[in-house]
Amino acid sequence: MKILTHIKFAQTGGIAQVVLAFMEFVEKSKGKNLSIVAVNITDSKKTSVKKVNAKKTSTISVEIQVPAIAKVVGRAKNLAEVKKEYEGIILAYQNAIKEEKPDLVLINGTYFMPWCLLLAAERENIPAVVHYHGVLAKEVQNWEKRQRKIFLDMERCFDKKNIFYIFPSKMTKNVVEKEVFKHKIKKSAIIPNPVPEYFFEQEYKAENKNIGIVSRWTGVKNVRFCEKLAIYNNENGNRFVVNVITDLDKNNKRYKELAKLIKFHKPRSNEKLAIFYKNMGVVISPSHFETYGNVAKESIATGTPAMVSLNMGVSEAFKNLGLHDWIINFDSVEEVYGKIENVMGERVRGNVKDKMKELYAPCKIFKKMVSVLNSAT
Repeated sequence: MKILTHIKFAQTGGIAQVVLAFMEFVEKSKGKNLSIVAVNITDSKKTSVKKVNAKKTSTISVEIQVPAIAKVVGRAKNLAEVKKEYEGIILAYQNAIKEEKPDLVLINGTYFMPWCLLLAAERENIPAVVHYHGVLAKEVQNWEKRQRKIFLDMERCFDKKNIFYIFPSKMTKNVVEKEVFKHKIKKSAIIPNPVPEYFFEQEYKAENKNIGIVSRWTGVKNVRFCEKLAIYNNENGNRFVVNVITDLDKNNKRYKELAKLIKFHKPRSNEKLAIFYKNMGVVISPSHFETYGNVAKESIATGTPAMVSLNMGVSEAFKNLGLHDWIINFDSVEEVYGKIENVMGERVRGNVKDKMKELYAPCKIFKKMVSVLNSAT
């Protein structure tokens, strides 16, 4: 089976980390009939295509002008006008499909780039599997009504009878069925995200007062809570240090205002992220909604306690691991602050880490994923 997919190398994005881990699994796999090609499209005034081959994996790097989605949706009246502006991207994916002749296209997410790949796959009549990372309708809740309508139409393009869906959590499937597609989905599988081995290799440092947050700086991630927490911490004598790894630009006005209260860190590789976790006393994920949420589970793997929102897919994994007390409501900063004080310095039990290894090892997760992909071709 030859798979064609897409990738964006973003260090604060969980989707990219899962795709990279899957490619590594394919590269190391013993079977002769499994290979994957990842198309990485980046914005550039010049147009170029370059392919790098490994044994079972390949990366096609395409430089092409990528219109800014906020500007495109800002001026577009409907999805058809958006499609016209991204015709060049659709054709780039289409050309890759024609050249590689994959058995299957694996689409990660439902944003505008995955949408372009979907349209390309349809034109070439190639079977598609959608790995449902992120619910677009949730991601754009703070946009204007007309723009939200365009994004909803975009996401509903993924509602096709011939598509197989992989959801990282039951919660994600329920939300898509009830709020996006408005009907039950017949062809699907629930496959949680894996935890790479190197997270388990870290030794947790319990003696610290560090609160860790790793998140894109966007509304659905509940960054407003991060701000409130930092302010409350300052008002209470800075008993903790609020550490945030994010993509917020340091020249941004809000960054400059919050830098007095928050210790900002640059995005980093997953291996270095493991070191960040082990140096935290607790990690929190206050998102309003996430289809999964790798951060919290990765933190647990290093031995550092983590607290997650009720509205995150990873909360299902927490329940499987017996960590019900660390699934919390983030409505009250004062209450969360008290819970942070109680959890700070606590060590994740060894049997929890052992169970996590058993349930969420990349090898186990990706073997199941390959089985699902095979059944979809």
